[in-house]
Amino acid sequence: MQEAMTRCYPFQKWILSSVVLSLIAGTTIACETKSPTIENSPENSPTPAAQVASAGVYRNDRLGFEFRYPEKNFVVDPQTKVPPTEELTIATIEIWTQQQYQKLKAGAYEGGTEYPANVQVAVYQNPKQLDLQNWVAQNNRFSAPKQFKPTTIAGRSGIAFQSSGLYEHEHIAFRSADREITLITLAKIGDSNNDSAYQTAFDQIIRSFKKI
Repeated sequence: MQEAMTRCYPFQKWILSSVVLSLIAGTTIACETKSPTIENSPENSPTPAAQVASAGVYRNDRLGFEFRYPEKNFVVDPQTKVPPTEELTIATIEIWTQQQYQKLKAGAYEGGTEYPANVQVAVYQNPKQLDLQNWVAQNNRFSAPKQFKPTTIAGRSGIAFQSSGLYEHEHIAFRSADREITLITLAKIGDSNNDSAYQTAFDQIIRSFKKI
């Protein structure tokens, strides 16, 4: 009996050794195959598609403002203009679709042809320091202004309103200085594709407009 038990000891030791080695090997394999977990910090998080979309920045130090616009499809005319019929206009900045801007540069609208609808940012003198609604009422630029609503832009109080003429217009006006008023205008021609494209640019300009 004692001899049989003595013979079993080496066998038991062999089994224990095999079990221990199997456990060690299994643990080693598990450690090698386990991948580290990386949390999505702000640096590692995917950038939303809306942020990837190209947005140009127009900055005018003389007039003291900047805004963003959809650079892929639009152009800000680098030449600020002063319409000869509007003596109190300090400057007008025009925003065009790429296609219309190329036609403009090629002379497609010369010879008295009416320019197409677009988006404009204009700065006016306000020497009498009129409130916004009185300024609109006394400005010949606006035909039958209507639907006045208070709004805020660039942290300042303003008004949103509409007017009619050759085109239908949406306007945002606010006092950008003691004797100046900034007016942002969207012109619509009734073409859904054209109007929708310019609406996108108008909305982005309104959202991003700021004084500098």
